Amino acid sequence: MNEGPPDGARPPYRALLIGNADFEDASALKPLRGPTSDLRELKAALTDPEVGLPWHVTELPDGLKREVDVAMSEFFEDAHPDERLLLYYSGHGQLDADGRLYLCARDTRVERMWATAVRHWDINDLMDRCAAGAIIVILDCCFSGRATDSKGADTAAPLAGRGRFVLSSCGRRELARDAAVEGEPSLFTGHLVAALRHGAVGLGGHVTAQQVHTYVDAQLRGCGQRPGFKVDGQTGNVPLARRPVPAPPAAEPPGKPAPEPPLNTSPVFAPPRGSHQHPPVECGFTGVVHVLLPHARGTLSVYRDALLAAESGGEVPGWWFAAEPLGYHRKRARLTGTVSTSGDVRFALPGDAGTVTWPAEQLSSFEKARATGTWPTTPQPTQTDATHTVLKAHDRHYRRLARMPWTLAGSLAVFALSVTLIVHVLTPPVPGQIPVYPFLLALFSGLSTVFSGNLVWVHLHIRECLKLPKLPIQRMLVNTRTEPAYTAVSDMGVPVTIPATERTYLWDDTYRLALPPGFFGGLPRRLSSRGAHTPLSVEVMGVPHPGQWVLARTPRGNLWPSGRLKESFHHEPAKPVPPLATFDGPPRRK
Repeated sequence: MNEGPPDGARPPYRALLIGNADFEDASALKPLRGPTSDLRELKAALTDPEVGLPWHVTELPDGLKREVDVAMSEFFEDAHPDERLLLYYSGHGQLDADGRLYLCARDTRVERMWATAVRHWDINDLMDRCAAGAIIVILDCCFSGRATDSKGADTAAPLAGRGRFVLSSCGRRELARDAAVEGEPSLFTGHLVAALRHGAVGLGGHVTAQQVHTYVDAQLRGCGQRPGFKVDGQTGNVPLARRPVPAPPAAEPPGKPAPEPPLNTSPVFAPPRGSHQHPPVECGFTGVVHVLLPHARGTLSVYRDALLAAESGGEVPGWWFAAEPLGYHRKRARLTGTVSTSGDVRFALPGDAGTVTWPAEQLSSFEKARATGTWPTTPQPTQTDATHTVLKAHDRHYRRLARMPWTLAGSLAVFALSVTLIVHVLTPPVPGQIPVYPFLLALFSGLSTVFSGNLVWVHLHIRECLKLPKLPIQRMLVNTRTEPAYTAVSDMGVPVTIPATERTYLWDDTYRLALPPGFFGGLPRRLSSRGAHTPLSVEVMGVPHPGQWVLARTPRGNLWPSGRLKESFHHEPAKPVPPLATFDGPPRRK
């Protein structure tokens, strides 16, 4: 069945799709479930009005060997130099005693393959005489990797020559998987169709043959079936599908600066079937990114700084939170994202639920937002459990606080043991034989209990603070300085010397907040106590008033407080706040 432009003009793209699912009884070849659906799905993807090119598609389902030879001969011999040809085959692939590849037709007999099957070197001869400038060959059959073998200096033999790109569904010694159920495409062709429709990341409005192979290879990695390819010249850049190009934004009037567009944090979600999506994303104040995938019944949580660190290569850790069937419990799984040669970060969701991809261009905008402190924050976060899980893996201060409940439990157990030992050695008391170690054990365990209990109290407040969606977030500056010693006169007229004190300050046009020593779990090295240094821009979550909790996030991480604000020095908005470098005297209380 042919499908082409109605005006009769010769199309620049022609495709021949061959699929053999049923075979004669004498062939000794069992029927296949996938080829019929493979042809239907691939044709729909090639001719899709949104992403397809003007392909003129010819289908040949369940053809005899003679019919396949005639169709191939007409397909290649009628080609013109400005045409792009696509040959696709789905069915059984067989090898003879010499390891040569045969494509099986409806009447193929295993014991007579030379006469009843399509020989791959015959296809090579047809392409040698073909005038088309570019030929794409895609084989979805067992042992199809034989079509990409190389011998000697020939880097693209045997099915490769001038202007050809060969893509095989498996290796030279591998078997290609059939469709799992009737009515669905085979494993390889299913990913091939997904790549054409939405999966492959295209540039310049098109998806090339090389980009299709990159996507399919990533999807099949780890399943025992690895696609192969051979390319001649620039044929890998031949477009196979389109990608809609967004319209440029309207120009602003002269003299008016263009507004900064909001940061797009939503990745590309490619489900196994259907079009690609941009799922909703929640960006935590702490730099955690949650991708909400309702159709996949789960959430992918990734730390922003881990995504940005992927530029140097390697793997990116992530977490998958999948809803149970009844929705009462949540199960967690550790995922590993891969980094492509172009810098894209891709996560393969468990259970073949699809893939989530952040392109390299999007990660560059993430880096800019982190450097300028403009990382967006979701007003009403919902993934608080996932936030704590990701923070425990990436933030050392938060991980230390998260371990404190276990430290407190151990300290209480040791303290109870030490008290038991003290009661034992004192009942009855033996003068001169009372050991000291139970008392020392009780002392140290008691101090550890008090210390860890205080940190548990801090951790509980931080967890509650992260759950509150309506706390304000404002930009402020932070710096640490050592205030010199000075002498003041008390109310009784007695001079009092105030020693040098190290203080950390948060301030903006409205507030100057003096924080107690050790308020944060750790400050950057440049915020040392030796004089005034360059202020660090941070975002503060919370109400900056005495007795209130605040959380601060820097462009490079989080600062966790170890207590509440105890002092606050307020300035009127109209009065500028003097820089700390010129702030020599003690601040006045108001």
